[in-house]
Amino acid sequence: MGRSSTFFAALLAASAIAAPAAAQIVDHGAIDAVASYPQSVMDAIGQQRWLFTHASVGGNIISGMESLHSSDPTRYQLDPVSVSYLSGEERVEDPPEPTVAGTIYECQRGNPGWSAKFQIFDNSVRTSGWHLPAVDAAMDKLCYIDQNADAATYLQTMQDLEDDYPTTRFVYTTMPLTTAEDSNNILRNRYNAAVRQFCRDNGKLLFDIADMEAHRPDGTAVTFTSGGETYQKLYADYSSDGGHLNSDGSIRIATGWYAVARELVGGTGVPGDLDQDGDADAGDLAVQIGCHGPFSCGDMDADGDTDGDDTVALLGILFG
Repeated sequence: MGRSSTFFAALLAASAIAAPAAAQIVDHGAIDAVASYPQSVMDAIGQQRWLFTHASVGGNIISGMESLHSSDPTRYQLDPVSVSYLSGEERVEDPPEPTVAGTIYECQRGNPGWSAKFQIFDNSVRTSGWHLPAVDAAMDKLCYIDQNADAATYLQTMQDLEDDYPTTRFVYTTMPLTTAEDSNNILRNRYNAAVRQFCRDNGKLLFDIADMEAHRPDGTAVTFTSGGETYQKLYADYSSDGGHLNSDGSIRIATGWYAVARELVGGTGVPGDLDQDGDADAGDLAVQIGCHGPFSCGDMDADGDTDGDDTVALLGILFG
């Protein structure tokens, strides 16, 4: 084995024992910062490709993404494109070839039950191929009618996918809320608390939709109390019917999506931190090498692909 081969083998071995990444909980506090992101960050977000499986509230969020894109396509570059749900096979149709940068491939898979939703997402990644190199990030969202969902099942599904597709970014989500002060909203809060805690403990990226729904634009929390405990609820002015999002709510949560997307392009602010663990090291080189090809996940020079030039750039950061 030559010197260069030994060097790269050592780096890849070191990456296997890297410390767990710090959690990235993107909640209501991240939304207002989106307006001040430099255009370079928005351009980097515009290179991403997403899979998003959802139902009606997800459709509201997609409407918000469309509104942002229509209002300023140069700044808000993510553009939703609908893909079909194959109900007989419980999966999203296969990705197009090629997939296009700046696209959210969104699938309205309806409400077949919370357990089926997790299986559909799993099937879509594994069987249909909605993982890198087709997309950079994949996300599944429950609806507020899924208050009886088992958080442990969701978390295990996501962990298994992460283990099997380590170069694809799987984004965790909380369950949307309603404006009600009832037992169902308490169940939603408990599910969300379990997801948040898991993400904190295990260094995951969380799109905290519920927390965004439960804060007014000025940051004031919207809560209710039951049995001596405080729970979040949907801010009424974000909703058309107590559960779905109106235009203001849709745009608010869609703006939060850009805060999540920011984390995929260097949310820690550390140059070369591709695995989002707060530093640049051998783990980032492993991610970068795994992305070689017409993919943006390791694109250091912002030319729309990942190749030797990007490896050289990252090595310059690591050893410059």
